Amino acid sequence: MKNLKFLTIGSIVLIVVMVLAGCASMQLSHLETDTVDGPRQVRQGQDIDPRLITVWGIYRDGSRRVVNVTSSDITFNKHTPGIQTVKVRVGFFTSQEVSFETEVMALRSLTVASEPRVTLFKQGQDPDPAWPGLEIRGEWDSMGSHVVSLSDCEITGYMRDQAGRQTIRIVYEGLSTTFNIDVRSMTSLQIAQTPSKLNYIQGEPLDLDGLRVMGVWEGFPTEELEITMSDITGFNPNNVGSQRISVTKNERSADFSIEVLALTSIVLEKPPTKTDYKVGEPLDLTGILVYGNYTGSDPTQRRTELIPEDQLEVQGYEPNRIGRQQRVTITVRNQVANFFVNIEL
Repeated sequence: MKNLKFLTIGSIVLIVVMVLAGCASMQLSHLETDTVDGPRQVRQGQDIDPRLITVWGIYRDGSRRVVNVTSSDITFNKHTPGIQTVKVRVGFFTSQEVSFETEVMALRSLTVASEPRVTLFKQGQDPDPAWPGLEIRGEWDSMGSHVVSLSDCEITGYMRDQAGRQTIRIVYEGLSTTFNIDVRSMTSLQIAQTPSKLNYIQGEPLDLDGLRVMGVWEGFPTEELEITMSDITGFNPNNVGSQRISVTKNERSADFSIEVLALTSIVLEKPPTKTDYKVGEPLDLTGILVYGNYTGSDPTQRRTELIPEDQLEVQGYEPNRIGRQQRVTITVRNQVANFFVNIEL
């Protein structure tokens, strides 16, 4: 048991020694400043590939190895042509810096090598910000041509709401190039299907369910458009008769017709539940049922609808006048119906 205890302690010591040795092999002592190697020329506006930089380090265990370099370790002025000092700061436990010189070669020209696959747009449409198919190339002193990433460019000139030919400008490192696109306005608006509801009674709100409206553009397939109440004009729920309802989208309009039926009579289907009152009691309309008969310009277009209680105008009830068969008048839009109540002491 005692031997086992000593063996365990010895094993722990051995592990600690090995860990410390491993840590020493990982700990950077210093960088070799005179052996740093990197590209002698770089293109203006472009970063240095860290794989092209070699930095040697001496570690705590005495070993000499190439130090891993990442893009975030590299600092230099990539925008100004000429000789630049590239600083490389590395080290996990202790940050250390070495440097070398490179020449930033001036960008001389910028060209559109291939235009976007899509150059025709509908008015109000946004382009794909990646502009698929678009390739921009730059020409640099002594380093020839190379593709420029669109993410490094500023792209301006697109106006989604302005129809016509537009020039799109690409700017990179102070130079620019252009290509043209065409924004087409909508030529017409078509009512593909009128709303399901075309007949209304006075006061009813417009119902757009079932309405389908198509937009037509030159050079594009017909497209169904989303229509909201803000696109609608011409509806007045209080005016009886036929009404032309206009749908306007992208400065184009199309019409459909609806009719607001006139109230021609009202019918007291059921008087209030309470018809007997004591002097001074207020009138109670609970249980009353009043229906309205509505007729259109075509007499065959008729509707009968229950009239909400809050639309009933009541006249003739005198709570302090004793008597039987007191007439109470219900009026809705100049149409009249009556019922009778009794008032006792």
